[in-house]
Amino acid sequence: MKIKPEPKDASAKIQVSRYSLHRRKPRPGYVLMTVIAVSILVITCLSLLARQSLRMGLKAADQERMLQKRWGSLSLQRTLLANAERVFQQHEEKNERQGNDTTPVIRSNLVLGDVTFDLLLADEDAKLPLNTLYHHVGLKKTEDSISRIAGSHVTPATRLIPAVEPMQISREKRRVSVSDDEKNEIAKDVPDAFRSWGEVFDLATLGRTARSPTSLQSSTTKLTCWGSGQLNFRRASDEAILALARIVVQDGKARRVLQRYRSSPTASLPTLLLSEVSDQQKQAQVQTIFSETSTNFSIWIDAHSRTGPPLRTFTVMKRDADGVVQQQRFSL
Repeated sequence: MKIKPEPKDASAKIQVSRYSLHRRKPRPGYVLMTVIAVSILVITCLSLLARQSLRMGLKAADQERMLQKRWGSLSLQRTLLANAERVFQQHEEKNERQGNDTTPVIRSNLVLGDVTFDLLLADEDAKLPLNTLYHHVGLKKTEDSISRIAGSHVTPATRLIPAVEPMQISREKRRVSVSDDEKNEIAKDVPDAFRSWGEVFDLATLGRTARSPTSLQSSTTKLTCWGSGQLNFRRASDEAILALARIVVQDGKARRVLQRYRSSPTASLPTLLLSEVSDQQKQAQVQTIFSETSTNFSIWIDAHSRTGPPLRTFTVMKRDADGVVQQQRFSL
């Protein structure tokens, strides 16, 4: 049997085919590098996505807490201001049972979820009315009273920028008999010289001097730019009572009136004045700058949590001479 030789063309085709397969076969190192590069790209994309998701989650959590701070602050503001007089009356009854002195401010705190609310409810009519004081004694004596009552640490930050000139009411003569309606008319006729704390203090300097985020709050517990213009001597501090009484009577008489009131806290203001101030004209003048009731209140609310920025607000509820209630809200 004869074996037929393979054709030369067939042998050439087999060699070309083997060469082609050898060239097309991928190298193991190239595949590994490709896999590593793709893996790095995927890991990088997943890392960026995770970071973005984390940032969005933290931002959403901060926004949720801020919403809770705003909602809580607004709810506490409305509730406490509407019932401020009742809260102070209950607080006074408690102080009487415990033998404590009255105060123009009440401090408290409340925790809702992750947010803590530090509260300072204040009787604005029981604080020294700077507008009344300014219109009686002028700029320099008002500055001196602020430093004496608020403390020497506020002296570098005190910067009075009155909106109007002082009326010098102390130089005017008042009638002997002054009714409650006339007292309201007098208070209504006195324009506000200081309408915010920015017209009394340099807030930046006050913050640096006190080194506390609540420096303004703590420095104004006995001072006010609001209120009726009359001082409720039943809740006011001794310093505030003396500062306002010195407008009309001498320091010695002012101290005797104060001492008599402290020994007989239920005595009415006319009764106290009758025994210590013989001049009926001065008795009437004192009754125009003092009162025994309050209708104007304020509240500081400092809402803070472990994360996220704090929310600090100051709201004043002021009742004008016509009985209309208005609220002013300041964010600090």
